[in-house]
Amino acid sequence: ERRQRQASQETDRQTGTDGPTADPIHSTASSSSSSNTPAHHTSNMAEAIFEQLSKAVADPANKDKIKKINGVFQFNLNNPNQEWILDLKNGKVEKGKAAKSDVTLTMKESDFIALMTGKGNGQQMFMSGKIKFKGNMGLVMKLGDLQKL
Repeated sequence: ERRQRQASQETDRQTGTDGPTADPIHSTASSSSSSNTPAHHTSNMAEAIFEQLSKAVADPANKDKIKKINGVFQFNLNNPNQEWILDLKNGKVEKGKAAKSDVTLTMKESDFIALMTGKGNGQQMFMSGKIKFKGNMGLVMKLGDLQKL
């Protein structure tokens, strides 16, 4: 066992990591204690995506693409709960509930992140029930165009 520890320490010195983080026994203990962080981290991620969308909507270079989509999306995210409005008729992105939306999409925040970062396939997510929508199906089909903004 001492030889294993020495070999592990030698590897740590070569890779520049400390012993406890490279030690599998310690790493499982530390990862289980931080189980609350991912949910908080993802909400920052979703907010960052909406901020990027907001910048893209404000960018004159995207004016034609936005006009082509031309709709009001209501995003209802859960885990944690958030509501966002993506108004491509008036060029606005904001937190809250739209007075009148053309389509309302409901999904887990993690699914929204996967969808908007290209890690998730919108059609498959819809078919498996991860994304629910009410309203204009045509606008839902244009969701892929949002990724290109």
